[in-house]
Amino acid sequence: MANEPFRILDHTADVGFEVSGQTLEEMFANAGRALVHFFVDLDAIEPREETRIETTGEDTESLLVNWLSEILLLIDADGWLFSEFRVSLKGSKSLTAIARGEKWDPTRHQPKLLVKAITYHQLEVTRQREGFWQARVFVDI
Repeated sequence: MANEPFRILDHTADVGFEVSGQTLEEMFANAGRALVHFFVDLDAIEPREETRIETTGEDTESLLVNWLSEILLLIDADGWLFSEFRVSLKGSKSLTAIARGEKWDPTRHQPKLLVKAITYHQLEVTRQREGFWQARVFVDI
């Protein structure tokens, strides 16, 4: 876990994370891993199956919220857990990704938190320097 490209943030009512990447695609993939980390230990997830995720947004920030919301829906509705994401962006308004993981197995996946929703509260996506992106995201628990 010490090598993960995200950092958990404390907040009075919610929980959040900061995430980074050398590219915007890598930052989106790392944000997906950070979200799943709230549910279970990422090391317990085996990348056995793939599923495709597509979403759009009005800008990079809304695209990030919609991306994470799609992952949350797949976790809540279908029991998916993902440990790997391969993200492709089409500009700042469209995303296609391949997510690799497996279905929830209560004998191997110990639950941590229940995330209810992705929020726009203190949402921030910034380009720190050429080729380096960072985001801050808070979620309702």
